[in-house]
Amino acid sequence: MRRTPRIVVVAVPAVCLSAAILFQPAHLESHSVPPPAPVRHATVEPALPLRLDLEVREGRPGHGEPARVEAIIVAAADLLDVSLQWVLPEGLERSGGASGPQALSPLLRSGERRLLEVPVRALRAGDFAIRLEASFRLADGRQFRTQQGVLWRRGPAAPEGRHHAGAYEVMGAPVAEPLP
Repeated sequence: MRRTPRIVVVAVPAVCLSAAILFQPAHLESHSVPPPAPVRHATVEPALPLRLDLEVREGRPGHGEPARVEAIIVAAADLLDVSLQWVLPEGLERSGGASGPQALSPLLRSGERRLLEVPVRALRAGDFAIRLEASFRLADGRQFRTQQGVLWRRGPAAPEGRHHAGAYEVMGAPVAEPLP
């Protein structure tokens, strides 16, 4: 029986390893690929230049503090004619303040954050879908409307199911150009 020469046993693995090292993909070399650009908001859909974040803060009724809904409004671009409207469901009322649309200053600058607080009082136990509707105009004249919602659970937990708090993400379209 014939044996394989020792040089072949050593040379074949050496050639395979050197070929594997030479043909590595370029993305493994750190100096050849620029670092990824930072992502501000990782979203799939196009984002509106106005972000509404809602949260319900429980009050302390024994100390006379009502619950309140906090809205953080963040502008990603200069916005004109920003108008906000709270939509409260039946069984929930505002404890104070105006109940109509609330207009912000004539201009909401890019990067500006505003905090709005609305004291609310539940007239009964249950789940309450609270919404904040906003309309605004961009500097180029396009107008948009959007809304955000939060679910406030009061009293015993309701049976599991689907709750639609009005917090749907939809693609914004200029008011003058309705979608088909």
